Amino acid sequence: MAETVSYQVIGKEASGKPVQGFISAGSAAEAKKRAKLNPRFRDATLVSVRRKKNFSYRVRHGNKTIDGYQSAYTRQEVVAALERIGFEVRWVRRHFDFRFRAASNEIVSFVGTSARLLEQKLPYTEVLQVMANSVKDKNMKVALRDIILDLKNGMDSREAFIKQGKVFGEHTALMLGIASKSGDMTTIFKSVSQLVERQAEFKKGLTSALILPAVTSLTLVGAIAFYVLFLLPKMMKLMGPLIDEMPPLTEFTLSFSDTLQANLVLIILLFGLAIGGFYAYIMSPNGRLQLHKYIVKIPYVGNILRNTSTEIFCRVLGIMYASAGENIETMQLAAESSGNKWLAQQIRTVAIPTMLKYGTELAKALEAVNFFPEMFISRFKTAAETGAVKDTASQLADYYQMENHYAMKNLINFIEVFISVIIMGAMIFLTLLSSETASLNIRSM
Repeated sequence: MAETVSYQVIGKEASGKPVQGFISAGSAAEAKKRAKLNPRFRDATLVSVRRKKNFSYRVRHGNKTIDGYQSAYTRQEVVAALERIGFEVRWVRRHFDFRFRAASNEIVSFVGTSARLLEQKLPYTEVLQVMANSVKDKNMKVALRDIILDLKNGMDSREAFIKQGKVFGEHTALMLGIASKSGDMTTIFKSVSQLVERQAEFKKGLTSALILPAVTSLTLVGAIAFYVLFLLPKMMKLMGPLIDEMPPLTEFTLSFSDTLQANLVLIILLFGLAIGGFYAYIMSPNGRLQLHKYIVKIPYVGNILRNTSTEIFCRVLGIMYASAGENIETMQLAAESSGNKWLAQQIRTVAIPTMLKYGTELAKALEAVNFFPEMFISRFKTAAETGAVKDTASQLADYYQMENHYAMKNLINFIEVFISVIIMGAMIFLTLLSSETASLNIRSM
């Protein structure tokens, strides 16, 4: 989900009367589209669309110099606001705020501590204030203060968290935003805490398990590259005229080395363009949708990703589902929180319309999505008959959580074995090539 920011939209009616409004959107183009749908701008001509930016300033108040930051649409707004309260403005400059994702342990600590404070019936705004003062990560501290400020200015809590997706991670920010709007904030915060903690543990375990094989692999690849691209061609250049017959592996390696060296720049350029093009595509809305559609079909890894999305969907559905009443919005929120955009679209365009238009049962509507595992559909069919949808969703969430726990451990072991096999194959290749080079039959001078 794209980060939403505030835009100031200025228009002019046919009579010449200016009209102004503020719209939250992911881009200026989106802000223009939303403005045209707004009754205030329907008959007006858009003059400008200004994004809200951060400015740094230095002012004097008596003998004291004060530095600070202020969000505004133009520099003139900041200057006018500072002068209005009696400050002598020295300068106002555009402030470029480069933020990075907060450390995983900081995110885990924030969500877990917030869940415990909410459990003690502490007001949500006070929880955010306490955490903003206590977290050590600079990016998270700034993000939490921005969230507090946005909430005070009347921004929707979900949008306020999504706006900080770069710091928390898009998926975590979305779930925290959904939690802040739900009726059971404490339970969802606990679930998010468990999920983030599991993900952090998996990444930590994977990193610690792969660091030695990775270093070994890089060293070995460097040795092979040096031998194939530099040392072997140099040896053959000197010894080639004296060799009666070139061994097959050595001949193939020399041919590959010559081709690689002749087209090195082109290969690097094409590789860079391919990676850049693929990254640009998957970052686009349609590309991200297609990625989430097909990534779950990858053997083993795709099954883990599918189970993770199913677990989160069930967890949110189990928390927010009402035994009687309208659950359409609950299903949509559960799908969005799953982290899979393809699932969210299928729920929005297939499951929900099917239920509303034809009165289809929940289990059949979810089956039409063509995403969930077979056991999930089977359990929901039984739950629909007994009326135990809420309990079934919570039980399935616990089941997929446990299954993923063991699947991730097995994945780490598999990756370790796979890398070991690659290292062994590379060492065998280097050994055979060295043996052939050492046993070359050189003609007598």
